[in-house]
Amino acid sequence: MKMFIERIAVSALLLPAAIAAGAQNWVAVPEDVTPIVCISETVNEAPEVVEIFQNTQSTYHHDPREPRFVLVDRKGRWGLGIGGYLQTKIEYDFDKAVDNVDFLPSAIQRGGAPSSQYRMDMTNSTLFLKLVGRSRFLGDFMVYTSADWRGSGLGFKLQNAYLSTKYFKVGYTVGTFMDLAAVPVTIDYGGPCGMTFYRSTLLQLRYGFDFGLSMGIAVEAPDVNATGDENLYIGAQRCPNVPLYVQYNWRNMPGNHIRVAAIMRDISYTDKVTAKDTDKVGWGVQASMLATIGKLQLKGQFTVGEGIGSLVNNISNVGIDVVPNPNEPGKAMMLACEAWYAGIQYNINSKWFATAAFSQTALHSRNGYAEANPGGYRKGQYAVANVFYNVSDNFQVGLEYLHGWRIDFDKKTYNANRVNLSARYDF
Repeated sequence: MKMFIERIAVSALLLPAAIAAGAQNWVAVPEDVTPIVCISETVNEAPEVVEIFQNTQSTYHHDPREPRFVLVDRKGRWGLGIGGYLQTKIEYDFDKAVDNVDFLPSAIQRGGAPSSQYRMDMTNSTLFLKLVGRSRFLGDFMVYTSADWRGSGLGFKLQNAYLSTKYFKVGYTVGTFMDLAAVPVTIDYGGPCGMTFYRSTLLQLRYGFDFGLSMGIAVEAPDVNATGDENLYIGAQRCPNVPLYVQYNWRNMPGNHIRVAAIMRDISYTDKVTAKDTDKVGWGVQASMLATIGKLQLKGQFTVGEGIGSLVNNISNVGIDVVPNPNEPGKAMMLACEAWYAGIQYNINSKWFATAAFSQTALHSRNGYAEANPGGYRKGQYAVANVFYNVSDNFQVGLEYLHGWRIDFDKKTYNANRVNLSARYDF
């Protein structure tokens, strides 16, 4: 007990001393004292920690950058990063408004919708904790949690909570049927309407070869967004989603790759006419690419499938994973869909860069679905152009213009425009 009290007392004295000294140097810790965390303004004395933080940095623009504040253990092998960013956006819609903080063509208002709309938003702002380290059993590993303010009543909403190593990832994060590195940079959090984007609880296995080839497979918790009726009920699911991918980075360069992915989904439902549980099997295939040519980057993605609506950015809120079959009461069917985008980014210099992209998502009717749902969503298009300025290493401002079209099965067309102004500070 006496030794325990002595250790606590020494730790309590050393930590304030490090902070008061400007947190510039390591604290000399006696060998007989329990290891404590050292607070340092720089982790140059922990090269392994720095390397792991850099190697595990997300390529997705809306994810936080490397942390500025790191707690490192005495031996420089473990690091806990604390950080995030604060982002404030000003949005102005004109010539019709979009009923969503993200610019989704499927959410373009129709009928007597307002002709303009002003909104300010900060819900993209994110906080995270990131633990990295190296162990004999796991090798280099990362434990990562993050949340934003997109929950109910501006509450926290979980974005990520997972453990990741070289060979596997387990937890809640973005899905495997995605290519984050090929996503165009936008102020709009939603991004291109033809982009696959979803989050899921998963177990992912992956392997990379020395010559630039990598592959992965996963089982993911099913999240179904479907439409039922008095004869059709969509409830609990019985099978996981199973996505897989193969990616090749030519010349082992992270800024140049092609990727092919596929996914299988088994969606369960209850036929109330026969009082039986049954299912429909959905599928999707995808090809994506990222090419870097000097200051220019080219990005693209093409996806086709059935029963994958909840995985595609613009139609995840439409409820078309499965829909009622108008010709067979109690039976479900899947609509074929195709989604794509093409984007270009030009890095003018270290301070300025600009992006432009065009995207489309389309659904195809079958068994009289279009006639039974004339006002239902059929096609959406999304065009974006923006410019960003890095005021400093941590402060970025941007200006963006968006134009969207919505076309329904009755061939009526609606469009909307939005201007975004953003200020973001990473810490």
